[in-house]
Amino acid sequence: MEKQLPETLLEPDVIAEMVLKRALEDYRKAQIEKQIDDSLKNRNKEEFFRLTNELKCTYKMQTENNKR
Repeated sequence: MEKQLPETLLEPDVIAEMVLKRALEDYRKAQIEKQIDDSLKNRNKEEFFRLTNELKCTYKMQTENNKR
């Protein structure tokens, strides 16, 4: 028996694009978090602040996109 997906007003290509965009955002956030960990290990204060600001901007953009 085939599962029925809930009806949606979005086309499958739009949904696929949204999923891909989210996956890329999550991957980028994970990369930044790893770089932040590395900057802490290396005691690189400037790099730490740069990366944490970049991560904050990433979270802010994702939050704004989710509100739409």
